[in-house]
Amino acid sequence: QYHNGNGSYAVVGNNVSIEVQYNSAWRVIDLSLHNIRLLFKTIMKTILLHLLLWPTVCGFTSENSRSSSDLARPTATNAEDALVLLSEAKALRQQASMLQEQLNREKEERIRKEREKVDNLIDLLLFHGMNSESNTSEESKQQLLHTEEQVAQLLISKRMSYDMVNQCFDRIVEQANRPQSIDSCSPLLSLLLDAACQVDCLERKENPNKRWNGRVERDLRKKLFALGYGIRIEDVQKKDAIRSITGERDYY
Repeated sequence: QYHNGNGSYAVVGNNVSIEVQYNSAWRVIDLSLHNIRLLFKTIMKTILLHLLLWPTVCGFTSENSRSSSDLARPTATNAEDALVLLSEAKALRQQASMLQEQLNREKEERIRKEREKVDNLIDLLLFHGMNSESNTSEESKQQLLHTEEQVAQLLISKRMSYDMVNQCFDRIVEQANRPQSIDSCSPLLSLLLDAACQVDCLERKENPNKRWNGRVERDLRKKLFALGYGIRIEDVQKKDAIRSITGERDYY
């Protein structure tokens, strides 16, 4: 044997080539085993990584698919909520309709009571009481007009104001069968205006009715004059009041 300088010994002779070949073969086998071990470790790490990440990936995809399906089609709960809202809206419409009908009835009842009150006031001012000595037939009942002085006295004693007399004026015009004017008016209007003129002519201190403004007959005759031309003085006054606020003017 001799030392070959590479840290190993070899047999001199024919066995040298055999030793060298033997050592080379083991070195190649050793390197192959080492590479196989590295490859096996890499494969195992990859498999473990996939096993760890697989539940998360599956859960994420299922969540995405569920959310997309929820957005794509309405659920049964949404349909039930829509039906509930529809029924509530229908109930609210019915309730609003009932309230509107109630308001209309109350308005009609209020107008009826106001008209009845004005009618009673006209009967009190302009007519004597019903002659009810005999109530067997309607022909036995007669209505007699008061005189001008009697109406004037009632205007004072009942403490009538311009608004109250104006309501009587409007009601008489409403019940008349023809247009009213200065030249052609109802006898009831003529009696009411003549009695109002007598009260206007009284001195302020001689009139115990402090509600009377002293211009009732003048204002009502102006109103009657306008009615002869188809003009409602209240509409004109309302329009003038609006123009006084807005500054609008007529240009002729």
